[in-house]
Amino acid sequence: MPQLAIDSACLPQYEKLDRATRDRLLAATRKFRELSLRALFAHPDLRIRPLTGGQDPRIHTFRVSDSWTGIMLAPESGETFLLIHLLPRESAEEWAGGQRHDVNTVMGTLERRDATALDRHAKAPEPPEPAADPHLFDRVSDAALRQLGIDAEIIAFCRTLTERAELTGWAPAVPQDQYDVLLHLADGDSPDRVMREVVQPRRAVGGGDVGPDDYDRAIRNTRHRVVMVNDDEEVEDVLGREFDAWRVFLHPKQRDLAYRPHFNGPAAVSGGPGTGKTVVALHRVKHLTERLPLDGRVLLTSFTNALVRALQRDLALLLDAELLTDVDVVTADKLALDVVRDEHPELGFRSDNDVLGMFANVARKHGLPWPADFLVQEYRHVIMAKGIATVDGYLDPDARQGRSTPLSVEQRRDVWHVVAETRAWMRRTRRLPTLELHAEAARILAQRTEKPYTNVVVDEAQDLHPAQWRTLRAAVPPGPDDLFIAGDNRQRIYDSSVSFAQLGIRIVGRSFPLRVNYRTTTEILTWAGEILRDQPVTELGESAPEPPGLTRSLLTGRPPVLHGAADRGSELAALAAQVRSWLDDGIAPGDICVTTRTRRLREDTVAHLRAVGLPAAVFNPQEHTVDDTEIVRVTTMHGVKGLEFRAVAVTGVTKDALPQLDRVASAALDEGQHAADLAAQRNLLYVACTRAREALFVSWHGEPSPFLPAA
Repeated sequence: MPQLAIDSACLPQYEKLDRATRDRLLAATRKFRELSLRALFAHPDLRIRPLTGGQDPRIHTFRVSDSWTGIMLAPESGETFLLIHLLPRESAEEWAGGQRHDVNTVMGTLERRDATALDRHAKAPEPPEPAADPHLFDRVSDAALRQLGIDAEIIAFCRTLTERAELTGWAPAVPQDQYDVLLHLADGDSPDRVMREVVQPRRAVGGGDVGPDDYDRAIRNTRHRVVMVNDDEEVEDVLGREFDAWRVFLHPKQRDLAYRPHFNGPAAVSGGPGTGKTVVALHRVKHLTERLPLDGRVLLTSFTNALVRALQRDLALLLDAELLTDVDVVTADKLALDVVRDEHPELGFRSDNDVLGMFANVARKHGLPWPADFLVQEYRHVIMAKGIATVDGYLDPDARQGRSTPLSVEQRRDVWHVVAETRAWMRRTRRLPTLELHAEAARILAQRTEKPYTNVVVDEAQDLHPAQWRTLRAAVPPGPDDLFIAGDNRQRIYDSSVSFAQLGIRIVGRSFPLRVNYRTTTEILTWAGEILRDQPVTELGESAPEPPGLTRSLLTGRPPVLHGAADRGSELAALAAQVRSWLDDGIAPGDICVTTRTRRLREDTVAHLRAVGLPAAVFNPQEHTVDDTEIVRVTTMHGVKGLEFRAVAVTGVTKDALPQLDRVASAALDEGQHAADLAAQRNLLYVACTRAREALFVSWHGEPSPFLPAA
């Protein structure tokens, strides 16, 4: 019987279909699984037709509805049909006629190319004089390219390119796996590294050689772009659940990390937005739960309640109910609170503002010259960050390394006494702030011979404070597979700096970068990258700078739309026009998100969008889920962290809002802290912009933020 596979290119198109057309498509896919080949090709409703004069005789079209056409590959060998694309009827045959599918015999995968466009490029007349600039791939021999799976046609094509932008401009035409290889080479990677990171993982998926005509096996091997489906539920999962199936889909290198049998200690996965760190973390949980010892448990944790809820939702796509019962998905703060309250049930929580007031009162009582902000920074970034327990530890010459405001020995004694008195006051009142909860939780867990977890998996690790890391480190016994960490310092929006080595988390030799963005277009990612211009990015959990050019995108699209307005009212009018345009283009309301810098601006924005008839609502990640597809979500820049949408509007990017100076320590107080606070706000803008998959709109009124890239 025939088997159906679905190419990831279908997903954006599926979102444009109305409910009736989606139902017709699902009914059509059912026929591909239930009917014989003869019955399929004779079915009157499907109207399966080969293309006349197309580049690939295996490509056929079939009827989805009066307005939409499905394009599929019906290979001559085997019985696997590949649903390639969904297009409006009037443009389907023109697009399909230019495409050709080939087996990449080096990687064993199926690739699609725009053969018509590449033919035109090959037949274009040569320039009268050779270009003076060196060509992009001069340093790579033809033999090396062939070993990496580049075929003769693409070798000839790439020899004409002089810069990376030319290559990315041809991304829709070049075979997908070969494009990935060329992009790595264009960014300076050696052929050996490309073989290791790109070619071999793809080759390992299927195992063994794949012949040039073995399309059936090549389709099954192309698991980084293709999903095999067996029933209606799986088809609905892949096509109809807002990218859920692809949200937990692994590409070859990601699969290698997620399902590696063992790491001999803590391991870390890092990478820019959209590179699949969370997906790897989720699959690592699956791998660990399937191998748990008797009474074993896995902790999956992240920074906020909203991110934890997203992890819970996605983990449910991967694990059976029985396995889910072996996993706790909670924030690090919830873990600490539960551990402490297990021994002290009466304990209460104290807010950060309350802590600031306590320091102000104690400093005033002792007549000390420093503002409360300075004392809180010493408490948070020196004493609690480094786990200093005695005055002698604070007096150590290296204790305040990185702080720019000098303190004499006597001044440090004064600061220590203020901190010690304030902490004693907290303990007496039985109300502790977050960092104190973690200090107590780490102490309790360190004394226990039986740890609560067999394995700990951490997502969005870049925002955790050292005190939180001590709790996590103490919650699992040291050993193989104890900690699996995923994060990206580009997306650090809080001011915590961490050294894994100082925390006893040694990842040397077990740190792995993910380099390819599978979510955001090149145009959006490149523009957003300029927000971080001149800002060094360090390795996760280290002080060493990250190598440049770590993240690249395989997707192309339109550049971000930038809009400056004279006043707030004009900016809101432009925002409403953009949201309406996205809706008119077929983007569902639930696939659109609007972000603001503050809660007050969030409320004003929702009110305006509703007033002009747009379906908008406040989205609070602490309270709401992302399941409602009929509402345009409006949230703060902090609220959008960890989420993704087809279209994102980042509004109110003004000089006064970014940076928001009341959230930035003054340079006079501490130059280092001032720089760290500015960096966190710059990262916040970067995070908001990189939530967009396809379309980004950035607006401001009056003077724009200095963080924005230069025009």
